[in-house]
Amino acid sequence: MKRITLYVILSLILFTPGNSVNARQPGDTLINYMSYVQDIPSDIQLLLNGRIWWNAYSRAVGHQFFATNAHLKGDLTFEGRKYKNLSFRYDIVNDELLLALPLRPVIILNKEMVDSFTLNYNNRTYKIVNMGSDSASDVRGYVNELYDGISALYVKYIKEVQPLASEGKYDRIVEKHKIFVKTDSAVVRIAGKGDLMKLLGDRKKEIKEFVRKQNYFIGRKDPYSFIPILEYYDSLRDNKRP
Repeated sequence: MKRITLYVILSLILFTPGNSVNARQPGDTLINYMSYVQDIPSDIQLLLNGRIWWNAYSRAVGHQFFATNAHLKGDLTFEGRKYKNLSFRYDIVNDELLLALPLRPVIILNKEMVDSFTLNYNNRTYKIVNMGSDSASDVRGYVNELYDGISALYVKYIKEVQPLASEGKYDRIVEKHKIFVKTDSAVVRIAGKGDLMKLLGDRKKEIKEFVRKQNYFIGRKDPYSFIPILEYYDSLRDNKRP
């Protein structure tokens, strides 16, 4: 009990705003501050194999996170283990997942150990999968999986920092996204409707007729608009199977 009390006091001193991670060096490990604590569950200790987060963009216009600056509830698959109802923020400037635990500093989860996670926001659940770090691949790191059938649809959300872009004094953070489609084993980046139709060219005639009859609008600003097209394409492919 004394050890836990000591750890709580130390955490409050080291990691309260003003004293905390902003005053420390990025990359410091949380394990350095809690190696003497014996009572933390082993499954949680596995999650703590990461670096302490500090906010490098506190003076920027905008924020570095996916969807909102607030913590979001979600689930995590980590080295095959499943964790429910955790609190996350997803940093899409650095493509890092941040975990908040009570009475502990926010940490950056070890990306090599993260399989996937979900984020719940505005009555929608976003499934984020880790595509790995292969430099030869067009898509790497965390991507939002919008559709997973015979084919698949992914969106890579990115924020970029524009130095001194606001009033010549402050950095500005702006968002963009990239869309990827998987057919068979290949994952290909597409710029919009035209690229999608080329990619699905073996069923182009049927798809164009389907879009016309259903009066679908397809546009890269709304990646979800691609889902009905891929669902229909997969239904055509599935009907060809023996």
